[in-house]
Amino acid sequence: MIIQAFVEAMQNKDHEALAECFTETCRLFDYCPQLVGLENFYTYGKRAIDMFYHNQFVLSGFSMLDPRVIDERTVNFYADYNGVVVHAVATIENCNDGSCALDNSLIQEMVIRPA
Repeated sequence: MIIQAFVEAMQNKDHEALAECFTETCRLFDYCPQLVGLENFYTYGKRAIDMFYHNQFVLSGFSMLDPRVIDERTVNFYADYNGVVVHAVATIENCNDGSCALDNSLIQEMVIRPA
């Protein structure tokens, strides 16, 4: 499942593997940073996700803690924004194939919200 690949890439802080979970024209919206005094993250496109999360993992100390996959579209976790932890839920809103459960599914749109 693509949600499991997403979780593994986040936990391994592998920005390239993370980008491979998404389509070329994807969108990722993260509404959790506002809880730690940062601007929310709006990332458009596979290449942008690669570059953005490279910086998040290397420079900003972002990490995913204690993920629990709920179903083929949802993971509940704690987001560590450089030492400040927020309870979060990531939901795949759309996949390229509509199911998000196939071996070749890719994320078209994901939203991360405070839990």
